[in-house]
Amino acid sequence: MMDGKIASESLCAQCGAPTEVGQIFCKQCGGTVRPPAPLVTSATESPSAQAKRQWISWKWSLVAVVLLFGYFAWQMRSGMSAAARLSDDAVRHFHSQLDSEAYADIVRDSDEAFQNSANSEEIIKFLKGVHSKLGAARVVTSTNVFVNASTSGTIIRVMYKSTFDQGDAVETFTWKKAGDALKLVRYDINSNVFVVR
Repeated sequence: MMDGKIASESLCAQCGAPTEVGQIFCKQCGGTVRPPAPLVTSATESPSAQAKRQWISWKWSLVAVVLLFGYFAWQMRSGMSAAARLSDDAVRHFHSQLDSEAYADIVRDSDEAFQNSANSEEIIKFLKGVHSKLGAARVVTSTNVFVNASTSGTIIRVMYKSTFDQGDAVETFTWKKAGDALKLVRYDINSNVFVVR
């Protein structure tokens, strides 16, 4: 025993002084007696353990991608459904204005793009022509819905097969979402009634 401590049989490789068990540096010369133990031991994995870990990682990545894809598909579907409902309400309102010959109200309630597509009198003349040739709207069924959401806003384009008093038509409404409402950006209508009458 030296100074109340148990001496080990090892000696410092640099100065030859006796060292104690667990000692890392020589008290005499400061040389390294043994390298310090790492805080985290590095274990080498066998190739099969590495392959298993990679397979588990890949499997969970695939699960995450499938869940993410499912979430976005659900969001798109619910967004399309919401857009179709909004458009159906806006089309009913448009047809009620058209049937009551409130053409100026249609122009006033529309988006600037629709208002600037021609002068107000030409737009009103077009809407009067549609109403005089086709009459009142009876049955309206949406066939296609297209939604484009971007940083400049949400554009919704919906195509309808419509039955009027005087015949059938295909109407395409392009709307811009403004809060919880839609504003008309473009209105296209095709009907054989325009050709024969």
